[in-house]
Amino acid sequence: MGINFHITSVREGTIFNVMQFLSLEKVTGILSVSFGRHVPEVAIYFVSGKAATAEFGAIVGDNVLDVLLCQEYSIKEVNFAPGRISRINDKALIVRAASLSGSLLQASKDVDKCQARPFIYGLLPLYFPETGRADVLLQAMFDFPKSRDYLTAVPAAEGDKQAPLPHCVLIHRALSRNVINYQTPLVSIKALRPLLEVVQPLNEKETENLRGYMRSLLPHPKATHMPIDRFYAFASAIESIAHRRGAEVGDQTRRIIYRLIQSTSKLTEPINVAP
Repeated sequence: MGINFHITSVREGTIFNVMQFLSLEKVTGILSVSFGRHVPEVAIYFVSGKAATAEFGAIVGDNVLDVLLCQEYSIKEVNFAPGRISRINDKALIVRAASLSGSLLQASKDVDKCQARPFIYGLLPLYFPETGRADVLLQAMFDFPKSRDYLTAVPAAEGDKQAPLPHCVLIHRALSRNVINYQTPLVSIKALRPLLEVVQPLNEKETENLRGYMRSLLPHPKATHMPIDRFYAFASAIESIAHRRGAEVGDQTRRIIYRLIQSTSKLTEPINVAP
Protein backbone atom coordinates (compact mmCIF):
# COMPACT_ATOMS: atom_id res chain seq x y z
CA MET A 1 0.00 0.00 0.00
CA GLY A 2 1.43 3.43 -0.98
CA ILE A 3 1.91 6.55 1.10
CA ASN A 4 -1.25 8.59 1.59
CA PHE A 5 -1.49 11.67 3.81
CA HIS A 6 -3.52 14.81 4.55
CA ILE A 7 -2.00 17.89 6.25
CA THR A 8 -4.18 20.73 7.55
CA SER A 9 -1.56 22.69 9.52
CA VAL A 10 0.80 24.33 7.05
CA ARG A 11 3.74 26.43 8.23
CA GLU A 12 6.77 27.97 6.58
CA GLY A 13 8.87 25.10 5.26
CA THR A 14 6.01 22.58 5.03
CA ILE A 15 6.04 22.40 1.22
CA PHE A 16 9.81 21.98 1.07
CA ASN A 17 9.74 19.19 3.68
CA VAL A 18 6.78 17.36 2.13
CA MET A 19 8.26 17.36 -1.36
CA GLN A 20 11.66 16.23 -0.06
CA PHE A 21 9.96 13.38 1.82
CA LEU A 22 8.06 12.23 -1.27
CA SER A 23 11.25 12.36 -3.31
CA LEU A 24 13.16 10.24 -0.78
CA GLU A 25 10.31 7.72 -0.64
CA LYS A 26 10.36 7.46 -4.46
CA VAL A 27 6.58 7.76 -4.67
CA THR A 28 4.34 7.89 -7.72
CA GLY A 29 1.14 9.90 -7.39
CA ILE A 30 -0.34 13.38 -7.09
CA LEU A 31 0.48 15.98 -4.46
CA SER A 32 -2.50 18.36 -4.18
CA VAL A 33 -2.14 21.75 -2.49
CA SER A 34 -5.33 23.63 -1.55
CA PHE A 35 -5.74 27.36 -0.89
CA GLY A 36 -9.34 26.88 0.20
CA ARG A 37 -12.73 26.15 -1.34
CA HIS A 38 -12.79 29.14 -3.70
CA VAL A 39 -9.42 28.55 -5.42
CA PRO A 40 -8.49 25.55 -7.60
CA GLU A 41 -5.83 23.23 -6.26
CA VAL A 42 -2.19 23.01 -7.29
CA ALA A 43 -1.29 19.56 -8.67
CA ILE A 44 2.28 18.24 -8.60
CA TYR A 45 2.82 14.89 -10.27
CA PHE A 46 5.47 12.56 -8.84
CA VAL A 47 6.90 9.64 -10.82
CA SER A 48 9.23 7.31 -8.88
CA GLY A 49 10.20 10.11 -6.51
CA LYS A 50 10.75 12.71 -9.21
CA ALA A 51 8.51 15.78 -9.24
CA ALA A 52 7.85 15.58 -12.96
CA THR A 53 5.27 18.30 -13.57
CA ALA A 54 3.34 20.98 -11.69
CA GLU A 55 0.12 22.73 -12.75
CA PHE A 56 -1.95 25.61 -11.41
CA GLY A 57 -4.11 26.71 -14.30
CA ALA A 58 -2.13 29.20 -16.40
CA ILE A 59 0.88 28.76 -14.09
CA VAL A 60 2.85 25.61 -14.92
CA GLY A 61 6.19 23.92 -14.30
CA ASP A 62 8.88 25.65 -12.24
CA ASN A 63 6.71 28.75 -11.80
CA VAL A 64 4.30 26.75 -9.65
CA LEU A 65 7.07 26.27 -7.08
CA ASP A 66 7.51 30.07 -6.92
CA VAL A 67 3.78 30.48 -6.25
CA LEU A 68 3.75 27.83 -3.52
CA LEU A 69 6.75 29.19 -1.63
CA CYS A 70 5.59 32.80 -2.00
CA GLN A 71 2.06 32.10 -0.81
CA GLU A 72 2.76 29.27 1.63
CA TYR A 73 0.95 31.20 4.38
CA SER A 74 -2.24 31.00 2.25
CA ILE A 75 -2.18 27.20 1.98
CA LYS A 76 -4.98 25.41 3.83
CA GLU A 77 -4.39 21.73 3.06
CA VAL A 78 -1.82 19.41 1.49
CA ASN A 79 -2.79 15.94 0.27
CA PHE A 80 -0.91 13.12 -1.39
CA ALA A 81 -2.63 10.22 -3.16
CA PRO A 82 -0.55 7.42 -4.68
CA GLY A 83 -1.36 6.09 -8.13
CA ARG A 84 -0.17 5.77 -11.68
CA ILE A 85 0.19 8.93 -13.77
CA SER A 86 -1.63 8.35 -17.05
CA ARG A 87 -0.05 11.23 -18.96
CA ILE A 88 2.59 13.93 -18.60
CA ASN A 89 1.92 17.52 -19.66
CA ASP A 90 5.11 18.54 -21.48
CA LYS A 91 4.32 22.23 -20.91
CA ALA A 92 4.28 21.72 -17.14
CA LEU A 93 7.67 20.04 -16.72
CA ILE A 94 9.81 20.98 -13.72
CA VAL A 95 13.20 21.43 -15.39
CA ARG A 96 14.91 24.17 -13.39
CA ALA A 97 17.52 21.96 -11.71
CA ALA A 98 18.83 18.40 -11.81
CA SER A 99 17.37 17.64 -8.37
CA LEU A 100 14.14 18.53 -6.57
CA SER A 101 16.12 20.18 -3.77
CA GLY A 102 17.90 22.33 -6.37
CA SER A 103 14.55 23.39 -7.86
CA LEU A 104 13.12 24.25 -4.45
CA LEU A 105 16.21 26.16 -3.37
CA GLN A 106 16.17 28.17 -6.59
CA ALA A 107 12.47 28.95 -6.11
CA SER A 108 13.21 30.05 -2.54
CA LYS A 109 15.92 32.43 -3.81
CA ASP A 110 13.49 33.80 -6.41
CA VAL A 111 10.90 34.52 -3.72
CA ASP A 112 13.45 36.21 -1.46
CA LYS A 113 14.55 38.52 -4.30
CA CYS A 114 11.05 39.28 -5.60
CA GLN A 115 10.38 43.02 -5.49
CA ALA A 116 6.62 42.64 -6.07
CA ARG A 117 5.98 40.18 -3.23
CA PRO A 118 5.38 42.77 -0.44
CA PHE A 119 2.09 43.71 -2.17
CA ILE A 120 1.04 40.29 -3.55
CA TYR A 121 -1.64 38.82 -1.25
CA GLY A 122 -2.96 35.53 -2.56
CA LEU A 123 -6.32 35.26 -0.79
CA LEU A 124 -7.46 38.88 -1.04
CA PRO A 125 -10.02 39.69 -3.78
CA LEU A 126 -8.86 41.89 -6.67
CA TYR A 127 -11.44 44.23 -8.19
CA PHE A 128 -11.33 44.53 -12.00
CA PRO A 129 -13.23 47.70 -13.03
CA GLU A 130 -13.49 46.75 -16.72
CA THR A 131 -15.68 43.75 -15.89
CA GLY A 132 -16.82 44.56 -12.36
CA ARG A 133 -15.63 41.13 -11.24
CA ALA A 134 -13.70 40.35 -8.06
CA ASP A 135 -11.44 37.30 -7.88
CA VAL A 136 -8.93 36.51 -5.17
CA LEU A 137 -5.43 37.07 -6.50
CA LEU A 138 -4.60 33.36 -6.74
CA GLN A 139 -7.78 32.72 -8.76
CA ALA A 140 -6.81 35.59 -11.08
CA MET A 141 -3.40 33.98 -11.59
CA PHE A 142 -5.02 30.58 -12.25
CA ASP A 143 -7.29 32.20 -14.87
CA PHE A 144 -4.66 34.66 -16.07
CA PRO A 145 -5.66 34.63 -19.78
CA LYS A 146 -8.97 36.31 -18.78
CA SER A 147 -7.17 39.49 -17.66
CA ARG A 148 -3.89 39.29 -19.61
CA ASP A 149 -4.87 41.81 -22.31
CA TYR A 150 -6.19 44.31 -19.78
CA LEU A 151 -3.09 44.07 -17.59
CA THR A 152 -0.54 44.11 -20.40
CA ALA A 153 -2.15 47.33 -21.71
CA VAL A 154 -0.98 49.17 -18.56
CA PRO A 155 2.19 50.99 -19.72
CA ALA A 156 5.51 50.13 -18.09
CA ALA A 157 7.17 52.77 -15.93
CA GLU A 158 10.46 53.36 -14.18
CA GLY A 159 9.05 52.40 -10.78
CA ASP A 160 7.86 48.93 -11.84
CA LYS A 161 8.91 46.05 -9.59
CA GLN A 162 10.69 42.96 -10.85
CA ALA A 163 9.41 39.47 -10.08
CA PRO A 164 10.18 35.87 -11.15
CA LEU A 165 6.66 35.56 -12.60
CA PRO A 166 5.54 38.03 -15.30
CA HIS A 167 2.00 37.68 -13.88
CA CYS A 168 3.14 39.33 -10.65
CA VAL A 169 4.93 42.13 -12.50
CA LEU A 170 1.72 42.98 -14.35
CA ILE A 171 -0.53 42.65 -11.29
CA HIS A 172 1.73 44.81 -9.14
CA ARG A 173 1.97 47.43 -11.91
CA ALA A 174 -1.81 47.58 -12.22
CA LEU A 175 -2.26 47.79 -8.44
CA SER A 176 0.28 50.59 -8.11
CA ARG A 177 -1.62 52.65 -10.76
CA ASN A 178 -5.07 51.89 -9.27
CA VAL A 179 -6.06 50.19 -12.53
CA ILE A 180 -7.11 47.31 -10.33
CA ASN A 181 -7.57 47.33 -6.54
CA TYR A 182 -7.78 44.99 -3.65
CA GLN A 183 -11.46 44.89 -2.80
CA THR A 184 -10.60 44.74 0.90
CA PRO A 185 -9.32 48.05 2.34
CA LEU A 186 -5.68 47.79 3.43
CA VAL A 187 -3.71 49.55 6.15
CA SER A 188 -0.03 50.28 5.58
CA ILE A 189 2.29 48.88 8.25
CA LYS A 190 4.23 52.18 8.15
CA ALA A 191 1.01 54.03 9.03
CA LEU A 192 0.89 52.18 12.34
CA ARG A 193 3.92 54.03 13.72
CA PRO A 194 1.93 56.84 15.46
CA LEU A 195 -0.31 54.20 17.01
CA LEU A 196 2.66 52.31 18.42
CA GLU A 197 4.42 55.45 19.59
CA VAL A 198 1.51 56.55 21.76
CA VAL A 199 1.86 53.46 24.01
CA GLN A 200 5.64 53.64 24.38
CA PRO A 201 7.56 52.52 26.28
CA LEU A 202 6.45 48.90 26.01
CA ASN A 203 7.74 46.33 28.45
CA GLU A 204 9.42 43.16 27.19
CA LYS A 205 6.29 41.00 27.39
CA GLU A 206 4.12 43.59 25.60
CA THR A 207 6.74 43.97 22.85
CA GLU A 208 7.01 40.21 22.34
CA ASN A 209 3.23 39.73 22.31
CA LEU A 210 2.63 42.57 19.82
CA ARG A 211 5.36 41.35 17.45
CA GLY A 212 3.95 37.84 17.46
CA TYR A 213 0.40 39.10 16.99
CA MET A 214 1.46 41.38 14.13
CA ARG A 215 3.13 38.46 12.32
CA SER A 216 -0.01 36.36 12.68
CA LEU A 217 -2.17 39.11 11.11
CA LEU A 218 -0.03 39.77 8.01
CA PRO A 219 -0.83 38.00 4.70
CA HIS A 220 2.81 36.82 4.68
CA PRO A 221 6.06 37.83 6.46
CA LYS A 222 7.14 40.36 3.79
CA ALA A 223 3.75 42.11 3.53
CA THR A 224 3.68 45.90 3.70
CA HIS A 225 -0.08 46.08 4.42
CA MET A 226 -2.73 44.25 6.43
CA PRO A 227 -6.47 43.91 5.65
CA ILE A 228 -8.73 46.31 7.53
CA ASP A 229 -10.42 43.53 9.55
CA ARG A 230 -7.04 42.40 10.84
CA PHE A 231 -6.12 46.00 11.56
CA TYR A 232 -9.19 46.24 13.80
CA ALA A 233 -7.89 43.25 15.76
CA PHE A 234 -4.41 44.76 16.09
CA ALA A 235 -5.81 48.19 17.02
CA SER A 236 -7.90 46.55 19.73
CA ALA A 237 -4.74 45.06 21.24
CA ILE A 238 -3.04 48.48 21.19
CA GLU A 239 -6.12 50.12 22.72
CA SER A 240 -6.08 47.58 25.55
CA ILE A 241 -2.48 48.55 26.36
CA ALA A 242 -3.36 52.25 26.07
CA HIS A 243 -6.17 51.95 28.62
CA ARG A 244 -3.70 50.58 31.12
CA ARG A 245 -1.68 53.77 30.62
CA GLY A 246 -4.65 55.95 31.56
CA ALA A 247 -7.77 57.63 30.14
CA GLU A 248 -5.84 60.34 28.27
CA VAL A 249 -3.65 57.80 26.42
CA GLY A 250 -6.74 55.71 25.68
CA ASP A 251 -8.54 58.69 24.13
CA GLN A 252 -5.49 59.63 22.06
CA THR A 253 -5.20 56.06 20.80
CA ARG A 254 -8.85 55.97 19.71
CA ARG A 255 -8.42 59.24 17.77
CA ILE A 256 -5.41 57.82 15.90
CA ILE A 257 -7.29 54.59 15.11
CA TYR A 258 -10.24 56.59 13.78
CA ARG A 259 -7.95 58.70 11.52
CA LEU A 260 -6.26 55.56 10.17
CA ILE A 261 -9.62 53.98 9.33
CA GLN A 262 -10.83 57.16 7.62
CA SER A 263 -7.69 57.62 5.52
CA THR A 264 -7.66 53.94 4.56
CA SER A 265 -11.25 54.11 3.31
CA LYS A 266 -10.44 57.09 1.09
CA LEU A 267 -7.27 55.60 -0.36
CA THR A 268 -8.73 52.22 -1.22
CA GLU A 269 -11.75 53.21 -3.27
CA PRO A 270 -11.55 51.51 -6.71
CA ILE A 271 -10.39 53.89 -9.43
CA ASN A 272 -10.84 53.03 -13.09
CA VAL A 273 -7.76 54.35 -14.89
CA ALA A 274 -7.94 53.81 -18.65
CA PRO A 275 -4.86 51.89 -19.87
